[in-house]
This record gives sequence, structure tokens and C-alpha cells, in this order.
Amino acid sequence: MILSQLVMMTLLGMTGTLVSRAQPAPGDVFREYYWTNISGEGDGFIRVGGRLGYGGGPLQWPDPLDLQYATKAEVVIEKLLCHDGTRGLAISVNSNAWVNVPESPCIPTPQWEYQHHTYPIVPVPLSWLRTTNNHFQLRVSNEHPWNWPQMLIYGVHLRIYYDPHMKAHPIGRMVMPRHGDTLGTNVQLIVDVPYSTHGIRSVLFLGEYEDVNYEGDGIYRQWHYHYRRGMITGHIGTVTSPPWMYMWDTSWVPDQPKPFRLAAWITDNTGLTYFTEPITNLTFMREGLSVELCKPYDVPTKWVTRYSGKAQKFRIFGNLEKIHAARLVWVSWSPGHMNGLYINGERVFENEGPRYAYYRHSVTLTNLAVLQHGENTLETGLTPRHDGKMVHGMEVNWPGIMVLIQYHN
Repeated sequence: MILSQLVMMTLLGMTGTLVSRAQPAPGDVFREYYWTNISGEGDGFIRVGGRLGYGGGPLQWPDPLDLQYATKAEVVIEKLLCHDGTRGLAISVNSNAWVNVPESPCIPTPQWEYQHHTYPIVPVPLSWLRTTNNHFQLRVSNEHPWNWPQMLIYGVHLRIYYDPHMKAHPIGRMVMPRHGDTLGTNVQLIVDVPYSTHGIRSVLFLGEYEDVNYEGDGIYRQWHYHYRRGMITGHIGTVTSPPWMYMWDTSWVPDQPKPFRLAAWITDNTGLTYFTEPITNLTFMREGLSVELCKPYDVPTKWVTRYSGKAQKFRIFGNLEKIHAARLVWVSWSPGHMNGLYINGERVFENEGPRYAYYRHSVTLTNLAVLQHGENTLETGLTPRHDGKMVHGMEVNWPGIMVLIQYHN
């Protein structure tokens, strides 16, 4: 049996779906090559599937790829489930076998019944790649309950990992905070970068802790970041010049049920990135302040406001008398057609954001009196017809609308 077949047997599960590998880990050295469609349709997406699909032809990654001392590769896809019921997203790299893109196991099955915007990872055998002229193709299954399968893809990027002992790469370490520190509301993050052959482009700070799930996969505790048309976002912060220091405002970071970790990505001027070893066993002690993350549950399928007024639940465990402020946090598509949010039957927000585009919300709740201890119901209003015609409505993406509550003790 030839090597490529052995590789595929290792990577493929019984259903032919590639097993998703973890995101970069401390100690990794890697590069990322981005494909995006910023000047394309809408706010920079392509349609895969259906009557308006992009056609399924090859799309190119930038040249050239650096494959010297490469150890593995993977593709990260910015995927939006556009039409509920769409399934079977698959990718082919350089005309090799079609590989099914994995669904998040933390979204209820079948995942195509729930609106979501996720960032699945597909491992790619290095034997499929070459130095120049690397392309990919995308498709979805033709099976669809109302005969219009469609996903929107905002970006597809290729991540190549290298042997850190062989590949000359930027080096550095976090020096503040220190292992085991107790952190307050304003935290100074410092990275020491002693030397780099090619100079430093940026230092990006990120943490592995429990927080709002902008990643859309339903995993609240992870290394938090995601991508927006090939640009990283959702992390703690980035600095682009020395001193490599960032002030982290933790006033809306949830209380942590267990110790957490912080680290940094150090990227040189060639785009090579080193993931520093983490600072571990960190905890919070914020004088007079605590933050509760209220996670949605009973989240509805097909949460698109043109269909009906959909509702979810969330639970408050804290003391209502000590609530200082609250925020509603979620990711949507086309919120320009939203028609209000309701908590326990009271209208608390009208609308914001664009039509036919991605949007990340963080809305201040001005009427705190609507909140109640224990179970609460949050509902989106039905989008009305415009000029007698049905419009798209807002899609509320998984995991639903999260609620952050600040308490002053």
C-alpha cells in the first residue's frame, strides 16, 4: 500500500470524515496562509452549494509555501451554516480526495438544524502540498429539505507546522504575570523577546479560560480566538512594537471555576509564529467585583427571526441585589432585520448591525429589573414583512445569546 493511502487510513474515520486536530499548542512553530474573498459578495463570502454557489472551481492559496522542516498541516475554514439543513461540507486540496469537514460535537445533532458560525479544522497530509500553485475546492451535499443547500465561507487558511528544533524561529517567553499569580482587574502582560533574526511583527496575547463562546463551537473553556476573513480576533490583545506589553482589562471576564493559563504568539516579519510556553495556575481576586457567565440552554433549531419569535433559557445564580451591570453577547448574521429582544416578556433592545453580513454583538442591558433569580427566558421578535415581502431576518448562531452579569460586592 502506498504512503498516501496509509496516511488517509490514519486520518479518516469509519465514515470518511477526517478527525479534527487540536488548534496550535504551546511550543508549536507554524505559518498561516490565508485565502479570503474580501472584495466578493456581501461582506466577503462565497456561497457553496445551491443555485447561487460559486461553482466549485479551484481557489488559490498565496505562493510560495514554506515546506522546509514541515511536520504537519491543516486547513481552518470560516464556515457559516446559511440555509438550515445544509450538510456534507467537504474540501479537496490540490485535486486529492474529497474530505468531509467535521462538525462541532458540542452542537446538538444534527448540527445542520442549528444556525452556527464555526471554524473547523481539517488535517492535510504534507504529501498533498507543494511549494507553489496550491489550490482547494469546496462542495456540500445536494441533500436538502427545501432544495437549496447553501453555506457561506468567509475564509480558508492553511496552517503548516514545523520542527522547532530544526526551524529557526522567533523565541521569547511571558515574564508577567508569573506562575500561580492572583490577578486583579487590570493585568500587565509582558513578553520578553531577546532576539529574532528577522525582527518581530507582532506579539498576540491569549488565554485558556472560560469565557464567551464567540468561536461558535459551544466550548466555553479553550484558548480563545477566532478568525474574521483571515484576520485573528477574539483574543486578549495584540502589540506591534516594543515594549511587548499589554494591559488586560478583566472587568468583563467571567469568574473562573478553576485555575487558567496565559500565553503569547510571537510572529516575526516573515510570518513565522512561535506559541510560547504558558503561564499556569492563575486565578482571579478582583476586589469587590465578580462576573457571572449565564450560558444559554433550550436553544431552538432554525433560529432565524423571519420564521417566528424564537426563545431560549438562561439561569442566574448570583444575588440580584448586587447586580451592577449586564451585557447580552452573541454572534449573528443579518441582524439588520432583527425586531427586538425580550427577557421574561419585557422588550429590552430594538436592533443593531448590518443586513446580510456577520456581526458580533455586545449589548448593554439597561433595564436590570427584568432579570430574575433562577430561570429566565430570552426571546427574539418576529421580523415583519417589508413592503409586503418577507426579508431574511436575523440568524442567531450557536450557542445562542449569552448573558454576562457584573456584581459589585
